[in-house]
Amino acid sequence: MRFGEYSVKVVKGAAPVRRLCDNCNNVTDHVLVDQPYGIGFGLPFSKRPLWSTHRAYGLVCPTCTSGVEISKDEAQSLIRKGQSQ
Repeated sequence: MRFGEYSVKVVKGAAPVRRLCDNCNNVTDHVLVDQPYGIGFGLPFSKRPLWSTHRAYGLVCPTCTSGVEISKDEAQSLIRKGQSQ
């Protein structure tokens, strides 16, 4: 059992979002990422737990890697939109 924040991972199959980056001012296709946090259970040497108490979602700029947090509902909508394409 570990407690804390874990590594960020790009969500495969999610639709990208074209938006203006607040940090670098480029208009790019931001990618959806997720990050487990809180109490997690898994292998001690892994960077991500098999299960965690919470999960955060965000949109990350591929140019400067700056991110913006989004809600779980918005993330699920992007995942569904990407799967239907």
